[in-house]
Amino acid sequence: MITKNEKLLKEIANMIFFWFFGILFFAVFRTTFILLFKKQIAIDLSLSELSKVFLMGFRFDCITVAYFVLLPFLSLLLLSYFNAFKIIRLTRIFSQYLFVVLSTVICFVTLNYFSEYHNQFNNFLFLGLYDDQKAVFNTILEDFHPIANLVGMLVAMIIGILIFRHFENKDLIYRQIQKIHSKTNTAVVLLISLVLFVFSIRGSVTSVPAIRKWAGVSKDIFLNKTIINPFKSLLYALEDFNEINVLDSANPYLDDKEFYTQFSKPLVSDYILKKAKGATISKPKQIFIVIMESYDSWPLMDKYLPFQFSSQLNAIKNKGTHFDYFLPAADATFDSFGAIVTNVPYMGVNISKVGEINEPYVTSIFKQFKKLGYETNLFYGGFSSWQNINGFAKYQGVDRFFSATDAGGNSESGTWGIEDEKLFDLVLSKTDTTKYSLNIILTSSYHAPYTVDVYAKGFPYKSANDFPKSVKKYYDGGMTFDEMGHLWYGDYAIGKFIEKADRKYSDAIYTFTGDHFGRRFVNSKPNLYERSSVGFIMYGKNIPQAKLHTAGSHIDIMPTLIEMVAPKDFEYYSFGTSLFDPNKTSSISYSKIITTKELYFLPKEASVEKIDLETMKEFQINATPYLSQYNKQMGLAWYYTLKGNKLKK
Repeated sequence: MITKNEKLLKEIANMIFFWFFGILFFAVFRTTFILLFKKQIAIDLSLSELSKVFLMGFRFDCITVAYFVLLPFLSLLLLSYFNAFKIIRLTRIFSQYLFVVLSTVICFVTLNYFSEYHNQFNNFLFLGLYDDQKAVFNTILEDFHPIANLVGMLVAMIIGILIFRHFENKDLIYRQIQKIHSKTNTAVVLLISLVLFVFSIRGSVTSVPAIRKWAGVSKDIFLNKTIINPFKSLLYALEDFNEINVLDSANPYLDDKEFYTQFSKPLVSDYILKKAKGATISKPKQIFIVIMESYDSWPLMDKYLPFQFSSQLNAIKNKGTHFDYFLPAADATFDSFGAIVTNVPYMGVNISKVGEINEPYVTSIFKQFKKLGYETNLFYGGFSSWQNINGFAKYQGVDRFFSATDAGGNSESGTWGIEDEKLFDLVLSKTDTTKYSLNIILTSSYHAPYTVDVYAKGFPYKSANDFPKSVKKYYDGGMTFDEMGHLWYGDYAIGKFIEKADRKYSDAIYTFTGDHFGRRFVNSKPNLYERSSVGFIMYGKNIPQAKLHTAGSHIDIMPTLIEMVAPKDFEYYSFGTSLFDPNKTSSISYSKIITTKELYFLPKEASVEKIDLETMKEFQINATPYLSQYNKQMGLAWYYTLKGNKLKK
């Protein structure tokens, strides 16, 4: 006959095994994570460096596993007195199986998420709430190997459950606990268990619990990304999202006292009102702003030009003005597009629907160019349902909106819309040569799943052996040939467009920028500049040939154009500054700051990353001297987005 004390000790033993299994599970995950993406490690790996990573990871794993053990442990404390060990055992087994299922799913999702976004879960994850759900689902089906992932998850779950079943009646841990029990009593065993549980759920035996702020213990950026396990990563992502996106939340950049000290005038617009200094070129008939899907700076860098991924755009920049110290507003298409259209810096809030809570922005590029006599048009290569883009643009004042549907596009022509060539042909057919017009063009072809037959278009590479000898050393398999082909195709389509547009519009200027870093690079170790920047190119009538290291970002596009074409003292509103302003030395985008000398990345509760733009040497530092400037701009942008133009306490 098994006594109540023996049953209690057996349950404690099984819970201890549960805890060890959970810790080992995450250790295996972290090892797999590092091995799968080991090419991203930028330092000479040492045992001491790995031990720091795994020990800090262990602290976060302790917290996560403790939450799964919490319910069976509480049931043991509350029900063992009543000899209800059947309920206690069933509660524990349920928690064990739940851990196996949920942990397997979230770890597989994390690995896939990281392969695409080069980060564990973050604020970006929740953009799917606003995105085209059907397109996202189709992308997953076509590009993320769902069958292989499902099989892998099923195998991992079966193995985990079989391990628990096999060790359910083993007594190794039980015998060790019995030795402690024989020298003390049941209350002491429970007290020791409780103390150990408290240590586990805090991830610490000191007064300082394991928190994200202290997680970056490695010198390597990638290794630091493997420390926090997926559950904690998801929790932090949710906290960050709620901190910024909840309408009645506090300003995450400036507390009330500091905010109203900085901004005491009646309106936000009082702080962003500007007067044009006077047109620097004759007023162009047409202005084209081309926002290229996932088009970053690196294909235009001299060292990568022999790949010929950007031959057309390179030829265009050589005939115009190229700003190479230039940042996107955000890491996602709509967030950057929204910042270009509204001229309100992206600060963590998706404005596809939030932007309609208050009055249309006085900073809207559409409204301000209408005052200058321009008809405003928006051409999007996808469908109008995506991110409420049609309603958003109309609310911000666009005159005419065109999408894939207007070019005969349908769901069979590609998950995210029509090919770029068809989009540019639509632009050419709808832009009147006799009218003054501002035309924003948002492309979509360079996006997974990749549907363009790039070889039929002339893409020259089928293997690394086909690369020019001078650039073979840069390739390590970081991109697939399908991805490279679609990068090349985006450039190819621009070349075709300019070839036709130059003949049709004799009095036009063109600007080109990427919406965000494409998250794809020829090797696994892009530096901070290469994985951050997009180019900004101006081309056309009266645009000089120049390469300028002016620090800029997407919110500087509109004031640059207005200062070029507007009469003296024309009043406009902008958070940005003309790129031709001689006093301009820095620019701010979400989590990044660029100057004429350095680029800074400000991750949440982690060391600041810095790169010297002349030497391309990277550093980790504790703080940036531009933090106050960053918080001031982001704090005002956050207030304007969520609270409106009136500054009221």
